Amino acid sequence: MKLRAPLAGPACAVTLCATAGIASAQPGDGPLIETACTYSQIVAALQVEAPDLAGLLADNPQAQTKLQAFIALPIDKRKQRLQQKLDENPQWRATIEDKQNTPQGQQKAQMLARIAATCHNY
Repeated sequence: MKLRAPLAGPACAVTLCATAGIASAQPGDGPLIETACTYSQIVAALQVEAPDLAGLLADNPQAQTKLQAFIALPIDKRKQRLQQKLDENPQWRATIEDKQNTPQGQQKAQMLARIAATCHNY
């Protein structure tokens, strides 16, 4: 499973985390947004559960910085920040909502849920 565009631009952290909400009712809700895991734990889980995505992240220092800063926020602040970004970029919300019920969207949601469920092991 490849995730191309989200890590290519400056919105990579928001897109990655927003995608974690694909399986939930609203973009931005979901286990990866609400995780208590650290950035390092999430990256370690990515390396096991989604090596392609981990590779894309490793090749993009800007994405690493943005994701690290996002995960360092308290959960309520993550939700606020994500909601703000989705409000500012309605096309992101539309894209997420369009993909919610696709097989690929469900696969990504399951993969991100596994990362959130296992990251505390690292």
